[in-house]
Amino acid sequence: MGIFMIAIAIAFFASIILFFTVEELSLKDADFSDIKDIFTKELDIKESLEKFDTVKYMIIYIVGVFIIGVIISTQILIANEYASGYFLAYIFLPSMIGSLIILLVKWRFQPLLKLLSSFMFGAGYIGASACAVGITYLLSM
Repeated sequence: MGIFMIAIAIAFFASIILFFTVEELSLKDADFSDIKDIFTKELDIKESLEKFDTVKYMIIYIVGVFIIGVIISTQILIANEYASGYFLAYIFLPSMIGSLIILLVKWRFQPLLKLLSSFMFGAGYIGASACAVGITYLLSM
C-alpha cells in the first residue's frame, strides 16, 4: 500500500507542477483585462484560443501526463500486480485533489478562470492517465 501512495504522490505533484507551468506559459503574454474580455465581450472562440495558444499548451500537458502515467504504470502499478481498483484510484485521486487545490488557489481573483482551470486539469489528467494505464496494461498482457 505504501508504494501505491508513493505512485499517487508522484502523479499528483508531477501533474500539478506540469499544469501550473503550462498554464503560466499560456498566459505569459496575457493581461488580465485580455482574459476578462473573453467573458465580458463577445469574442470569437477561435480568436481567443489562438491568442492564448490554449490548445497547444493543453496538448503539451496531456502528453506530459500520459508519459508520467506510462512510467508509473509500468514501474509501479503493473509491476506490483495491483488490481483494477488501484488503477481507478490512481486515475481519480490525483485529479480530484489537484482540481480542489486549483480551485482554492486565488479563488477570490478570477473565480471563473480558476473553475475552468480546475476542469481542464481534472479532465486532462483523467483522460491522459486513463489512456496511459489502459494502453500499458493491454500491451503488457
